[in-house]
Amino acid sequence: MRIFSFISIFLVIVAIPGFSQHESAPKPTINRPIYFDVSPPLRDMAGNASLKYDHTWKDGIIRNFIQDPDETPLDMKFSDPVVQHLPGSVLVDTTIVNFDAQGNTGGFVPPDTHGDIGPNYYFQVVNCSYAIYNKSGIKILGSLPNSFIWNGLPNNSNDGDAVVLYDEQADRWMFTQFSLPNYPLGPFFQMIAVSQTPDPTGPWYRWEYQFAEMPDYPKFGVWPDGYYMSCNRFSSGKLGYTGVGASAFDRNAMLAGDPDAAQIYFNFSPGTEGFITMMPSDCDGSFPEGNPPNYFTYIRGNGSQHLGIYEFHADWVTPANSTFGNSLILPVTSYSTVSGGIPQLGTTRKLDHLSDRLMYRQQYRKFSDHQSMVLNHTVNAGSNIAGIRWYELRNTGSGWSIYQQSTFGPSDGNHRWMASIAQDTAGTIAMGYSVSSTSMYPALRYTGRFKTDPLNQMTVTEKSIIEGGGCQTGGNNPGGNTGRWGDYSACSVDPENPTTFWFTSEYYQTTSGSNWQTRIAAFSFNNTFAISASASPALYCFPDSARLDVLSYGNSSSLVYSWTSIPPGFTSNLKNPVVYPVTTTRYAVTVINGTEVKHDTTQVNVVYPATAFSGNDTTICSDATSLQLNGQATNYNFIGWGSDGDGYFTNSSSLDATYVPGPGDIAAGGVNLVLIAFPLSPCQGNATDIMHVIIDPCSGIPGRSNNGFSISLSPNPASGKVRINFTGLGDQPSKLTISDIVGTQVWSMNIDHQKDFSTDVDLSGIAGGIYLVTVVSSDVIHTRKLIIR
Repeated sequence: MRIFSFISIFLVIVAIPGFSQHESAPKPTINRPIYFDVSPPLRDMAGNASLKYDHTWKDGIIRNFIQDPDETPLDMKFSDPVVQHLPGSVLVDTTIVNFDAQGNTGGFVPPDTHGDIGPNYYFQVVNCSYAIYNKSGIKILGSLPNSFIWNGLPNNSNDGDAVVLYDEQADRWMFTQFSLPNYPLGPFFQMIAVSQTPDPTGPWYRWEYQFAEMPDYPKFGVWPDGYYMSCNRFSSGKLGYTGVGASAFDRNAMLAGDPDAAQIYFNFSPGTEGFITMMPSDCDGSFPEGNPPNYFTYIRGNGSQHLGIYEFHADWVTPANSTFGNSLILPVTSYSTVSGGIPQLGTTRKLDHLSDRLMYRQQYRKFSDHQSMVLNHTVNAGSNIAGIRWYELRNTGSGWSIYQQSTFGPSDGNHRWMASIAQDTAGTIAMGYSVSSTSMYPALRYTGRFKTDPLNQMTVTEKSIIEGGGCQTGGNNPGGNTGRWGDYSACSVDPENPTTFWFTSEYYQTTSGSNWQTRIAAFSFNNTFAISASASPALYCFPDSARLDVLSYGNSSSLVYSWTSIPPGFTSNLKNPVVYPVTTTRYAVTVINGTEVKHDTTQVNVVYPATAFSGNDTTICSDATSLQLNGQATNYNFIGWGSDGDGYFTNSSSLDATYVPGPGDIAAGGVNLVLIAFPLSPCQGNATDIMHVIIDPCSGIPGRSNNGFSISLSPNPASGKVRINFTGLGDQPSKLTISDIVGTQVWSMNIDHQKDFSTDVDLSGIAGGIYLVTVVSSDVIHTRKLIIR
């Protein structure tokens, strides 16, 4: 029988001819939203949210991996002319916060991790949920389904590929994801929301835009006159690749809450250019002067290797006059791509590198004497080991050129990929990325460089954000041995502390097919003394323990440690104390190095053992065609029903299963049904509970007399209070008790000479679990199972 299933996310490899710069100039389509309204404050809506996801459309083919068939073949003798084989040696970084964020609650691979930082909040989105944290790493809202922001809108399906951006000049937030309610058929929709205030937990303006073709892999950028979007297009029905798309949404109208905010949209049919996935420019800091175009950039991997830049001029007065063109070709230093996937410790399963495209995002920043954009993609750094080719483009007034380019690929045998890069107001560049090899689990690290450092070098010592505790064994691609990873990460700059970077991406705490975890870290390159807090294990099964530790960098030999917990209750002055949290707890450490003080946090995630309750024993008539079950379970990964008879379950992996008795069950006069709850990792041991079903002929049996004993519990399962009713006890004293499954009484009362009795029991002081309600008198002992939530 089918107990459970994992979601397999497949990738399609198709040929992309691209489009030629010599094609006639495309004409824009002008669209209006099909729906607009204003949401209540998100913090008020959250109480009605559900974390149940409908990902049936993702059970098939996800069409956002497209490989250029003419991609440069692997040449083992190829030597990257600009590879940096030695890591940086300048130890000047400080990790400010470093904490676990959202995990895989929706069953998706990959997480599509993205996020951005504002003055007071870090807003993170994954596929398909969001959460909002303060700058200390404390979650203040979420995790909630992304689609909940558009709750009540038509065609609102929680389908992912979400992006969140902080609009620094407006002090507002923009949040978006696509919606595919008719998948694989159209129409398709892009949902966009802009916060009414700087507080992302408040109300939002909400729009819905319709597309005839699927706008896959959407990427956004903030620009003075618009929110710009790129996408890869797929036809309705057969989902054949139809080219790339570029959109501009009227930013000023959206900030004003205009219900009719326009979209300018350019479609390009496949031509001969041979690329996918353009990146729009996303401005940090001050906007450029005048009315400059937004710059859409792509990487061309075969033939004449180059960066291509298209200019998108949006004309909001006469939208039909908008243009997308004036392409610029910037030849790049030659490179080769990675063959196969990224290896991991502990498995032969490899990970996708997505080396056919630029990684999100293309950050733009204006300086006093030049404009700058930074971007990156994955290449072969040598011996088919992945490295990160990164670029800084500059425009000093005469157009864009490549100011510096290099491949970050230290010769340690480790692959580096899935990067995101950003530049702060001092011209310092930071880059976060994933690291993996056959000798290590996938980890998250970062490096950087200063504006005055020698060109084409990442000079800051590579720093670990988190070292993985396991590998990914699932997320397969058809016909191969690679799994989805990413598909992107996010590096952003704090607008209130503009030399502080924030980075988010995924890793695994333990080996799993799909149980990824995300991490958020903030760091600065302004100080030499740094610390890094950790917990081992970071995920444990109650009532085990975990050990905290903190590593320090650039310090003297004499350090003072101080640990506290969030929520409060734990303190220690040890470097690596042992903790026994009863619930998921964050631990903050302060380390004093002379006059310098540093802070960091780590989190211990607590999982409880599984519980199972199949239901009270029952009797059914032999002519009954089925028995409806209503099992209860907690802290489980999945459940399954079984029996010792010859009947069958119509839905054995559901708590609300239906059992159809077999002829052997009827002949035997009964059957035992067992509910098995399989625990969440890392807990061991299944929880089981057995229901005995008596199958009675039900012929010639008189009905229950009015003085027959009966007992009922309402509600069951219960929380807060439960009402206990019984009748027909007889005129004699009795005792009513509630005991746990090992016999310990948690509540009792004496009843004096009452045939019928009813009482409400306060359960607020009793822990959740399975309990027995028992009535005892001189001639009656009767028990019912009670579930307390």
